[in-house]
Amino acid sequence: MTPRWVKKRDGRIQPYDEARIANGVLRAGRRSGSEEEVERLAREMASAVTLYLAKQNERAPKTSAIASALEDALEGSGHQQIARMVRDWREWRQKRMAEIRVRESASSGGDDDPELEVLSLRAARPWTKRRIVKALQAEAELELDKAEDVARAVEERVFAAGLNQISSNLLRELIDAELFERGFSAQLRKLEVLGVPKPELERLAFLGQGSRDPRTLEERVSRMALERFALDEVVSGQGAVAHRRGQIHLVGLGRPFRIASGAVCARMVCEGAVSASEAIRRLLRIVRGSLARYDLMFGLVHIDEALAPFVGDPASLRESVEVLVDALYAPQPDVVPPALEVVLVVPRAGEPGTPERRALDAILAVFAERGAQASGLRVLVGLGRPRREDEALLRELVEGARAGAGFDLVVGDGPGLCSRAMIPWLGTIQIGMLNLAGIALAAGRGERERFSRGLREAVEAALEAFHKRRRKVFASMADASLPLFAGASGEPVRHGPEPDALADAMGVVGLGAAMRYLTGMDLCEHPRVAELALEVLGEVRAELDRVSVRLGLGQVVLEDTPSGDAGISLAAADLDRFADARELLGSDAGWDTGARVPCAESSEPLDDLRVRLWLARRTKACQVLSRPVLARVPDVEAFLCLLSRAGGTSRSILTRESTAS
Repeated sequence: MTPRWVKKRDGRIQPYDEARIANGVLRAGRRSGSEEEVERLAREMASAVTLYLAKQNERAPKTSAIASALEDALEGSGHQQIARMVRDWREWRQKRMAEIRVRESASSGGDDDPELEVLSLRAARPWTKRRIVKALQAEAELELDKAEDVARAVEERVFAAGLNQISSNLLRELIDAELFERGFSAQLRKLEVLGVPKPELERLAFLGQGSRDPRTLEERVSRMALERFALDEVVSGQGAVAHRRGQIHLVGLGRPFRIASGAVCARMVCEGAVSASEAIRRLLRIVRGSLARYDLMFGLVHIDEALAPFVGDPASLRESVEVLVDALYAPQPDVVPPALEVVLVVPRAGEPGTPERRALDAILAVFAERGAQASGLRVLVGLGRPRREDEALLRELVEGARAGAGFDLVVGDGPGLCSRAMIPWLGTIQIGMLNLAGIALAAGRGERERFSRGLREAVEAALEAFHKRRRKVFASMADASLPLFAGASGEPVRHGPEPDALADAMGVVGLGAAMRYLTGMDLCEHPRVAELALEVLGEVRAELDRVSVRLGLGQVVLEDTPSGDAGISLAAADLDRFADARELLGSDAGWDTGARVPCAESSEPLDDLRVRLWLARRTKACQVLSRPVLARVPDVEAFLCLLSRAGGTSRSILTRESTAS
């Protein structure tokens, strides 16, 4: 998979940009051929490096690895001179960076700290005039002295206004005004915003990463424009500020008019079908009707029960499942998430030999055979508290995950997860996440009381954003009822299956990192740390209940929500804001977002998973073990023993008694 993030030499995490690789080749090859030849070479080398990194399967490769891959690609293609110039440029830049010393003034840390903060779309950063100068040089092609004059004038306006926060939109308007007053009309046109700045749009269109699929450009531009609109006009206020700072993460702002996830009961949809092919046709019709309404996930719940009547003809059943997979397969560029992921949900796997279990086996066999080729689809199997009889199924899930199949396992005694489309006829309107690691960093080491105060502020901001989005977007949505909008049968046009009930979902990011920062120990090092984590989750749940009732939100659940790249993007924002974030993050690519991927090299690779399962059991919740977690399970038998016994007290969990034979 194409990397979406890159880890800099100083530990910062930034989005991966193939255009930067191409620009490096363009800069080095300026005197090595015609402009067209060098530009073509730059594109080819950048694509080759991206392909190489995709095969390495690292979520956040280091810049040194990217540079080495580029130099190897240039030398291997016979361009040794350009490779040498790229290497010389990199060494010169490293030398200059080593010579520079940055002196930072100490901040009082009080409430009336005059430090100015710039709120951009992705993060909140301290004010610096140098960013404006560099942007004017790169994007408006101004000379250094003129760029510094414009930046100085903008800074004087901002300071004179007495602001301590300024949005990137307002900052750009101030820059545009200064350019206009100085007669830089040509440069002003270059900075005109069409959803995204023109220079960035050109980079995406002509030196963009990945395949040059038009959907990549269209999706990225539309999502960026809609996300800015959602933050400025829909959620606004403290919710937008908290999202930009990285205290919370609001999912789906790039598609603010869609419901996050929903589900139907496949058994009810297929009731009365005379053949497997007819059942599949019904499911396909209802899934296609959901494409215009849902954003993240759409679930077909009880898919095993829906197909159980047709297990008497295994060949026909397999062929029908293959048709379902082929029809819903959604190849997308790696840089753009799928518009909608279809989830085949089995809330509780049936007993071996039953029709439901045989139907599930047929589904798993097709997915295991297709592997990663079944993009945009996943199978979610619930096992409750697994027993010895489930070992064969568990082994099949682990082996399929290792082959790349989209298998997820859900364990725990709690109800299904609405954010993961596990509950039929329930729509999850919005999904948010609390950045516990960032809240802990803002509070300080060992500052439990300040951490709780920051936690309450984050919950308040997130639910206020939920409330505003519900009121401004979803409360005004209505189905057309005029004859003009009626279908051929005279019935109003329906945009997909209607949920019978609605809810909002909240998840947490960085629980393990927050506990490590507050206590100095990992979750699995001491029982008291695990109990503190349980206490924090209870605090979050209580605060969600209190604020949601006050705002009239209805049901807001705390659960293991889908996280995507939220852990990485929030860690990247915290690295810019907090000096301790780099040490806390260590070698990880981002904050933890749930059950961690076991490491086979670890002395006890299931330690963290054991504590996560204990937390899920104590909170009467479900824990999702996604495909990467299943794929790296070192021992299926020990894994089954852990899943079946992960209960009791925190002390018994941490003494590894649950995996003893």
